[in-house]
Amino acid sequence: MRPFDHRAEGDTVIIGDVERQVFLSIPAEGLDLLHSLAAGNSVGEAVRQYEQKYSETPDITDFLDALGDEGFVEVDGEAAAPGPAPAPAPAATSRPRRSWSLNWLSPTVARRMVSLPVLLLCVLVIAGGVYLAADDPDLLPTPGETLLFPIHFAALTWATFILTLVGVAIHEAAHMVAARAAGVPSRLVIGNQMYILVVQTDMSTIWMAPKRQRFVAFIAGTLVDGVLASSFVFALWAGRQGYLQLPEWGALLLTALLFTYLVRIIWQTFLFLRTDGYYIVATALGCRNLMSDTEDYLRNLVARMVRRAPRVDQSGLPRREMRVVRWYALAWIGGRLMALLTLIFVGIPLLWGFIYQFLLFVSGQDSMMGSFDFVTIAVISFLLDGGGLLLWGRSLYRGARERRRRHDVRSAREQARAATPSTTTQKVVEPSGQQ
Repeated sequence: MRPFDHRAEGDTVIIGDVERQVFLSIPAEGLDLLHSLAAGNSVGEAVRQYEQKYSETPDITDFLDALGDEGFVEVDGEAAAPGPAPAPAPAATSRPRRSWSLNWLSPTVARRMVSLPVLLLCVLVIAGGVYLAADDPDLLPTPGETLLFPIHFAALTWATFILTLVGVAIHEAAHMVAARAAGVPSRLVIGNQMYILVVQTDMSTIWMAPKRQRFVAFIAGTLVDGVLASSFVFALWAGRQGYLQLPEWGALLLTALLFTYLVRIIWQTFLFLRTDGYYIVATALGCRNLMSDTEDYLRNLVARMVRRAPRVDQSGLPRREMRVVRWYALAWIGGRLMALLTLIFVGIPLLWGFIYQFLLFVSGQDSMMGSFDFVTIAVISFLLDGGGLLLWGRSLYRGARERRRRHDVRSAREQARAATPSTTTQKVVEPSGQQ
């Protein structure tokens, strides 16, 4: 047994190997088995103690297999050497080496920064921005025109790009401050969501924190985005009303930044990806493995429609969670549709605007862009899209390697299983704030 921490969550318990940042959700009674094994008892002794307390026999083989898959126990039957168990092979979700943290920040100061008065002030600022935008919709950016600056295109594009990166850093810093307030470590890393390059806050140990602190940690980034977006709305509104003298380039830059923030906030509502919004919903529903369970449910649904056997056995999923999965499947499908609509009404118009200006330029007609402007677009696209594709390809390779490793381990185990499954485990996906 490796050392582990644990936290009770209703009828389940979250166990965590904090050193390796691996977390599982197990039935509460399974904790008795782990404590017995950690105390040095044999598997047989642990099972007998369990039977005396609960009057039933646990499916110890599957239980230990699942724990062994995640490196909590050694299940190969060989005597373990003294000292801590060796770490398993790196998983497909290995973290990048380069990372940044806020470990220098005092937890006391962090708690003040995410206190209830501060959160309420953020909500009031966001409400004010929403009210002004609803009262004067012309304040909102137009997807197909906002980033096509009619003046100083290259300069304003680079300014928007750099300030957007600063905004992403502020978003992730909010996650790290909230994690620090909860007393758990966190770090900023570069990652990917499919082919999209993202910045993520790795705060896996937040699963060991109380539920309220988890909510704050997940929602902190979106709140900061909303506050900054509202501040841009206030400035643009003040400029239109004559209370603030904004130069043309300043109004264009603020509108562009508002556009990037709104897109980022919309991104957080993509519940079919592991975004901030997903973790907020999963925490509220008490389903820590909601994404994987929903995807398995949809695969099984498609298999039944084409008259094939279900691909994943979900009979061990609690009835309450299965009901949540069925409803969440609608949100998962709806999120895909929302992403498609965003591509159609935001991404494609923006891309067409750039292509149209490029066609005007190469055909010798009047274009608002010059050669340096197009070089700017090419460089930024290469940095974002190229970096995302590179990380995506690497994650696919590591995922395939990890699946082969797990398959080899499982194939080497005994196939016989006890008939009474009562101690199943559930993988807890590590939370990250993504942009």
